[in-house]
Amino acid sequence: MVISSTFSRGLRTATIVGLAAATPIALAACEAKSGSEGAITVTSTDDGCTLSTSEAQTGQVNFEVKNSGAKVTEFYIYAQNNRVLGEVENIGPGLTGKLGVEIVEPGTYTVACKPGMVGSGIRQDLKVTGEKKTKSEAPADVEAAKARYLEYVRGQVDALVAQTATFVDAVKSGDLDTARNTFGQVRTSWERVEPVAESFPDLDPLIDMRWDDTEDGKVEFTGFHRIERFLFPPQASQIGEAEGQISPADAADAKVKDTKDQIAKIADGLLANVKVLQTEINKSDFVFETQSFVKGPQALVDEIAATKVGGEEDRYSHTDLWDFAANIDGAETLIAEMQPMISKSSPELMDKITQQFEAIRSAINALREGDGYRSYDKVDAATRRDLSDKIDALSASLSQVPGIVLQK
Repeated sequence: MVISSTFSRGLRTATIVGLAAATPIALAACEAKSGSEGAITVTSTDDGCTLSTSEAQTGQVNFEVKNSGAKVTEFYIYAQNNRVLGEVENIGPGLTGKLGVEIVEPGTYTVACKPGMVGSGIRQDLKVTGEKKTKSEAPADVEAAKARYLEYVRGQVDALVAQTATFVDAVKSGDLDTARNTFGQVRTSWERVEPVAESFPDLDPLIDMRWDDTEDGKVEFTGFHRIERFLFPPQASQIGEAEGQISPADAADAKVKDTKDQIAKIADGLLANVKVLQTEINKSDFVFETQSFVKGPQALVDEIAATKVGGEEDRYSHTDLWDFAANIDGAETLIAEMQPMISKSSPELMDKITQQFEAIRSAINALREGDGYRSYDKVDAATRRDLSDKIDALSASLSQVPGIVLQK
């Protein structure tokens, strides 16, 4: 089978998904209870994150995360260098998510629940004891695919730095029309590397936090979306509490703080932070987990469902469709790297995934206007539902990829 030509596009992305770090919240107490098949059970509520035990042994560590709250939640585990070791996202109320990670070195690790998928998360320590172990090796073809993919990621980060520098110059010089016209394009570059960037939980929020992550202004609002708010000031018709609207607190904060001088500082900080990201990803010892690599296509597609379909991501500029396209580009790239492995085991699944990508790409392209995309606030509810349905169907297919690629 020959893969669709959309997989050969030069605009791609990466795979690790992480958690925006900010001021820790008070931790919930641990209680002793055991999960099925030796898993650590995690109970996530709207204001708590309870583990059945705060201790584990080196080797495979499994978690079962039950959402007992009213908000969609996420669960993360961080390595000792504060890198994201594993995550499970989009766990709806009443549902349970599962996560397995390989921990080869003893020490103290951090786990976190993130109710509402915003804010700093609710964190606590996980003490891992036992002997240091040798990390399991992924199949040679998977390792080769990861190595090729890392070279792509580094190239995209280089492009991100160059695009951001031009964007920042326009903002600081007062050429706001140029800045507005290029915002979606600059965001596209970021979206292609966002999952890798999120593996640096101190950097990600500085670059890409939303108002929801500021705890109503308690945490400084920085990065692309702060500049977006300045370029596209909240209008009265946009303010409210519904999905995709700008909250009254957000709009009030904009009136006070979005001054030219303040935004110049934010712009300088944005450029400095993407350069730090570039330095970190170009280090010879930078790695990303095999599980994150094979789960990457679904993670990118689920990004659309979680924060973009409802218009929350680019709520000031409504450039969400740029982000849609970038996430699809990234997921396609990852599948292209794994295509030989998928096709060998399940050619029918590979054909289905290819067709689903083509359907989504066609739906997004139908919303193109000029060199860009239609303003997302002009996309009607029926079209949004259609996009959402296509995304959900593709996500279901992509969920089968890790087991096939790793033969588990």
